[in-house]
Amino acid sequence: MNAPRDRLAFSRSCRTLSGVFADMDAVLDWFAAKDRRDRFTVRRVPLTALDQWAYLENPLRLGHRSGKFFTIEGIRVETACGPVPSWDQPIINQPEVGILGLLAREIDGVLHFLMQAKMEPGNVNVLQLSPTVQATRSNYSRVHGGQAPRYLEYFTEPGLARVLLDQLQPEQGARFLRKRNRNMVVAVDHEVPVHEDFCWLTLGQIKALLAHDNIVNMDARTVVSLIPMSDPDEVPDAGVLEGATGFLRDACLSFCRAAHERHSMDAIMTWLTEAKARQDMRVSPLPLNALRGWNVTDEAIFHDTGLYFSVIGVDVAARTREATRWSQPLLHHEGEGLVGFLCQRQGGVLHFLVRGSLEPGNRDGVQIGPTVACSEVAARATRRCAPPFLEAFLSPAPGMVRYDAIQSEEGGRFHHFCNRYMIVELPPGQERPVSDDFLWMTPGQLWRMARHGHVNIEARNLLACLGAEKGAP
Repeated sequence: MNAPRDRLAFSRSCRTLSGVFADMDAVLDWFAAKDRRDRFTVRRVPLTALDQWAYLENPLRLGHRSGKFFTIEGIRVETACGPVPSWDQPIINQPEVGILGLLAREIDGVLHFLMQAKMEPGNVNVLQLSPTVQATRSNYSRVHGGQAPRYLEYFTEPGLARVLLDQLQPEQGARFLRKRNRNMVVAVDHEVPVHEDFCWLTLGQIKALLAHDNIVNMDARTVVSLIPMSDPDEVPDAGVLEGATGFLRDACLSFCRAAHERHSMDAIMTWLTEAKARQDMRVSPLPLNALRGWNVTDEAIFHDTGLYFSVIGVDVAARTREATRWSQPLLHHEGEGLVGFLCQRQGGVLHFLVRGSLEPGNRDGVQIGPTVACSEVAARATRRCAPPFLEAFLSPAPGMVRYDAIQSEEGGRFHHFCNRYMIVELPPGQERPVSDDFLWMTPGQLWRMARHGHVNIEARNLLACLGAEKGAP
C-alpha cells in the first residue's frame, strides 16, 4: 500500500502547532519535565581507563576490544585544494551503517512523528530530541549487552510499516571516514504504545523547536531535511500556503520546479561532476603515533596548538539508554563553529549559495555544502584562513537574518561540539562575485540533490531548519 503523494509534504496540516500536544508550551513543558526527572552522569576519564577500549597495535589506533562500534585512526591528507596543502589528523572509522528512523502516524488528520527524549554523552545539555530509532549496527545487534532499541522492528521487519523514505546519507566528512547512515521514515495506521521517553509531534512542532537552541538533535535534523516543504513537482495552491508569509512562503514556492531557477538540474549535475573530476586530495592511513603535530597520551589525543579537536574519554551512567553504563572515546571541540547559507531572491525565486565541499572522509569526493562551514570560528575569523563570505554572517545587514540558533552535533561521537546555524538573506540585485567552487540553487534543487546523497550533513541540517524562521519578512 502506497502512502498518499503528499504524505511527507510540508502542507498546512504539517505546519500546525497543535496535535497530541495542544500547543508549543505543552511540548516544552513535557521536555523540561523529562530533563528534570532523568539525571545522567558523564565523567571525563583518561583514555587508558576506558572499559573495553584500548590502544591497539599495528597500526596504533584506539578501538573497542570486540572489534565493533568504531576506531580512532590516523590519516595524512595531501591536496592542491585550499590554503593548507597537507595535514595529519585523527578520524573516526565506523564502517557500520546505522539507522536514523522516524515512525509516522496520522492522528486526527494530522501527520505526527514519534520523537524520543534521548541522552547522549557528548550533548552540551545531555538530553535532546532524537528520531524514534537512532542506533548503529553494533547498538541494535546488542554488542553492548543491553536491550535492543525500542520500535526497531518497524524499521527492520518487512510488512510492519509502510516505507515513505529510505536513503543512505553521508556524515561529517571532516571527522568520519566514509561514514553513512540509513535515513528512514516509515508509517503505520494503527495505535502504537508510547513509552514514557517518547512523544508524538507534528512536523510543525518539530520545526518550531528548531528555532530553539539545542533541543532537536543532529540525527533528527538530517531525517527532517529530507521531508519536502511542498510537492516538488507542483506549485503549492493557496490552501497549502495558508499561514505562510514572506520568507517561508518564498521557500515553499521555491521548492517546486520553478521557471526562474538560475541553473537547471542538468547544469547543477555538470557543475558537481566537474568539481569531482578536478578534485585533488589523497588520504593515506597512518598510525596515531605518526601524526605530525599530534600528541598521543594515556589521558587524551590532542594537537600541539590546542586548536581543532581532541580525543577524550568519558564514563557514562544513563538510566534511560539500552545500556545503562558504559565508557567510550569522544571528539572534544573547544569553541563554537558556524554553518551558514547566504540566500537571495533571484527572478522572484529564493536561491541559496552552495559550495563544493571536499573533505578527507567524503566517500565520493566533493559534496554540496553550505556557503560557510567552519569550526573554532572566533579563532579563524582573525586568521588568514577565514573562509569566503564569513563576514556576511559575523556582521549581517540589519533585518536580514532569517535563521539563527545554536545546534549540537552528534552527541554519541562529539563532546560539546556546537555550531551556530544561520541563514542570511542578501537584498535582491546585490551581486556577490563567486568562484567556481560556489553555485546558486533553490531549496527544491537542494532537496532533490540531497535525496540522491549529494548534499553534506551541514547543508542538510540547515535545510531542515527552513520553516523554523522567526520574524522573517
